[in-house]
Amino acid sequence: MNVKTNTVAESLIRDGILKLERTDFLERLYSKDVTIWKTEEEHTNIIKNSLGWLTVYDWTLEHLSEIKDFAAEAQKEFTHCVVLGMGGSSLAPEVFRVLFGKQKNCPELVVLDSTNADWVGSVRKKIKVETSLFIFASKSGGTVEPASHFAYFYDEVGQVTKEPGKHFIAITDPGTGLEKLAKDKKFRKIFLNRADIGGRFSALSLFGMVPAAIMGVDVEKVLLSAKKAAESFVPGAEVKTNAALLLGSYMGAAAKKMEDKLTVLMPKEIEPFGLWIEQLVAESTGKEGKGIVPVVGEKLFDNVDYRDDRIFVHISYEGKDNDRIEEVVEGLLASRHPIMEVKMESLYDLGAQFLMWEIATAAAGALMELNPFDQPNVQEAKTIAKGILESLSAGKEDADTKKSFIISKALQGKMELNDIEQDLYSVLESNDYIALLPYIFNSEEAQGIFEKLRTNLFNKTKRAVLFGYGPRYLHSTGQLHKGDGNNGVFIIFSADADEDIKIPGQKYSFGDLANAQALGDFKALDSKGRRAIKVHLTKPVIESLKRIIDLF
Repeated sequence: MNVKTNTVAESLIRDGILKLERTDFLERLYSKDVTIWKTEEEHTNIIKNSLGWLTVYDWTLEHLSEIKDFAAEAQKEFTHCVVLGMGGSSLAPEVFRVLFGKQKNCPELVVLDSTNADWVGSVRKKIKVETSLFIFASKSGGTVEPASHFAYFYDEVGQVTKEPGKHFIAITDPGTGLEKLAKDKKFRKIFLNRADIGGRFSALSLFGMVPAAIMGVDVEKVLLSAKKAAESFVPGAEVKTNAALLLGSYMGAAAKKMEDKLTVLMPKEIEPFGLWIEQLVAESTGKEGKGIVPVVGEKLFDNVDYRDDRIFVHISYEGKDNDRIEEVVEGLLASRHPIMEVKMESLYDLGAQFLMWEIATAAAGALMELNPFDQPNVQEAKTIAKGILESLSAGKEDADTKKSFIISKALQGKMELNDIEQDLYSVLESNDYIALLPYIFNSEEAQGIFEKLRTNLFNKTKRAVLFGYGPRYLHSTGQLHKGDGNNGVFIIFSADADEDIKIPGQKYSFGDLANAQALGDFKALDSKGRRAIKVHLTKPVIESLKRIIDLF
C-alpha cells in the first residue's frame, strides 16, 4: 500500500514506530496479547473478547457461500433492502451504499440510523414494504433505535402480508435477545456473527458483508483485498511499507503532542468512508481524558490556514474533484503541517482500508495507553434519555424539554442566544474543537445550511468544526465528547417532526424518542462539565436554521 509523507509527519512516525517496536507491538497484537493496552482485569476481560477482527476476513470468506446464496435469493425477490442498525452495524453498509450505488438487478440498499420521525417517514415513502427486505443488525438487539425501527416496519409489513417475518433477517451475535426474537417472529434468515468483535471493528464481518452482498457488491473481492493487504501488516513485514503501522504511529505520536485533530481529506466520491473512520477513531481513542478528534467532510481551504493542533491524512482516489484536493495537499506538503497520503486504487480496496485503519487505531491506542475496545461513557446519554421517555409515558415532562435554548452549567452566565457567536468565541480554549449536532431530517437544504455554518465557524475561530446527525453520532463521536480532555464546545439542535410516527408497543413516538435523545445527550455532557448548548428549533425548521446561521 503506497504511503507518502512530508518531513513533519516523518518525525512523528519515527517517534511512534520506535515506541511500538520497543514493546513488540505487532508480534503481541497478532498473538492477541491483551496487555499491549492495559493490565487491569476490568480492561483485559473486555480486550480478550474484542480481537476477532484481526483476521476476520478469513472467517467471513469461510461463510462466503452462505452469504452469496442468500444474496442471490434476495436479489430475485426484493426491490429494496433496508438496514436497521446504529454505529458499527450501519456505517459500513452506508459506505457501500454510497460508494457503489444502485447495482443492476439488485435491491437498492437503504440505511436507517436515525430516530428522527421525518427521516423514518422518508424511508417509508421511498419503499414498498411488500417488496422490501429488512435487516435488523445489532450485536444484542437491545439498542433502542433499531428495536424501534423493527417495531414500526414489522407492523407496516404485517398490514400487507400474513407472514411478515419473511421480510426480515437478523445479523447478531450467538445467544442474544435478537436471535430469540428472530426465531419467535420466524425471520427469513439469521446470520450469527463472531462474538469477539466490537461493532466499530465489524466492517469485514457479516455486519458489513451481508448488506453489501445483497446490494450486489462482490464481497469476495473486498475480503481478498484485506487479506492481501494483511501480508504487509503482519510481524516481519517491512516497516516502511506497513501502512497500518505507519498510520497508527503517526496518529498516536501526534495525539501525545496534543496534535490531535486528525483531518481526513478525500474526494467527494468516497467521502462517506469518513463517517466510518470517524466512528472507529473517535470511539476507540476518546476516553480517560485523551482523544484523537477525527475531522471529516470539512470544506477544503486554499490558504492552509490551520492551527498547530492538526495532522492530515489524504486518501488519494481518482475522483472528479481530485485536482482540487491535490492543490490543497501540495500546499500542506510544503507547510509546517504534518500530512500522510495513502493511495486507494479502486472501490474494492475498501477491504484493505478497513483493516489498515483498524490496526492503526489499535496501535494508536497502545501509544496513548488506553483501551481502544471499550466505550465507558456511551451509556450515560442512553440512561438519561430512557428516564425522559419513562416520564413521558407516565404523562410527565422534563422541564427542559419546553425550553428553546438551554446551556450547560459550564457556560452559565456566559452565553446568550442573540449574541451566540461572540460568546462562543470567548469560551474557546487553545486545544478546543466545536461540534454541530442536529437531531433533524437530513434534507439537502438543511445539509447546505450546516455546511455554511461549519465554514463560518472555522473562518471566525480557526478551530476544527465537527458535524454529525443525532442520534447517529451518539454511537460514534459521542464517546469522545464525554471521554476526552474537555476540549469540545457542543451545539445540539432538536426540532419537532413535521409528521410524527407512533412506535408500536410504546407510549412514545419517534419524535419523542429523538427529542429525548437530544436532551439526554445534553444532560450527559452537562454532568461531565462540558460546554454545551441546546437549541430547539421552531417550525418551519429550515427558516429557524436560517435565523440561527445569521447569528454567526
